Amino acid sequence: MKRFLLIAAFITTSARAGAQNYERNPVCSSDTVMVPRNPKMSGRLYKAFECTKVSKLGLRVELGFNHYSYNPQTRNWLGNHNGPLLGLAIAYGDFNLGIKFKPATVGPRLELAFNGVVLTKDATLNPNKIDYDLSYSINFKHNISLEPYIALTSNCFVVINEEELDQHYHIDKTRGLTLGTSLNKYFRLKNFQFFSVFARYGYGLSDFKKIHSSLGRGYGDIAVGVAYKGFIKQTYWKRL
Repeated sequence: MKRFLLIAAFITTSARAGAQNYERNPVCSSDTVMVPRNPKMSGRLYKAFECTKVSKLGLRVELGFNHYSYNPQTRNWLGNHNGPLLGLAIAYGDFNLGIKFKPATVGPRLELAFNGVVLTKDATLNPNKIDYDLSYSINFKHNISLEPYIALTSNCFVVINEEELDQHYHIDKTRGLTLGTSLNKYFRLKNFQFFSVFARYGYGLSDFKKIHSSLGRGYGDIAVGVAYKGFIKQTYWKRL
């Protein structure tokens, strides 16, 4: 975590604006064409340039790998574990509003009772997380971006071998805020489309005591992965 924050701080203080570099102002052709006043109807023509510009609206898709580090009380039950990451976000300018699905599979390290039914060490447990997050891109030179975010995280627990154990478990969900930041390196694919690699650190404030009194609160969340980010291209006529 300390290394990640030091790298982020260095980039913030040493880089100048310019990441995700693409022309955000309209770009017009030097040649003029004759365009009807109403494209759906024939009639009087006028001279115009064909122009293109990028929309503020875009899409980000990411695929990655998470590592979770829990407080000692929760770690005694779940252990520190890993899991995949699948994310989808709508971009509007430098803002990103998205959802991230973070499944995982663990074997409990400690037997706990939930609603009177003991979850044994033989169980196969999915401690899944879903983040509903809002982030903002702070852009720097060399296509580097620092993206602080805030998320509402839903933690749900599913026992996937209930039939084998001949038991039915009901484990409550718990929700909490997660705060963090992502460090992105973007590579241009086309004018308004990018491939990126990212590293992310967040800290979740979810209180696991809500599902069992012997558990604790909070966890660290480290992720690395790749992403695609693209914006919509718009074409229009600029009259002379």
